[in-house]
Amino acid sequence: MIKLRDLPVKIDAELKKRIEEFISKGENRFDYPSVKNFVDKAVLRLLKEVENKKGGKSEE
Repeated sequence: MIKLRDLPVKIDAELKKRIEEFISKGENRFDYPSVKNFVDKAVLRLLKEVENKKGGKSEE
């Protein structure tokens, strides 16, 4: 059985380049030590926002 966490995820080359430029500037170097770390934190933040919006709406 293959677990999803074991599968690599490919990232768009232009997006990766932009992330690398961002994380190499100033304090970002300490907040995001790697592209993977940046993507993990960004996706987690987005998921929380989406879940909060869904949870805050009443279903009609």
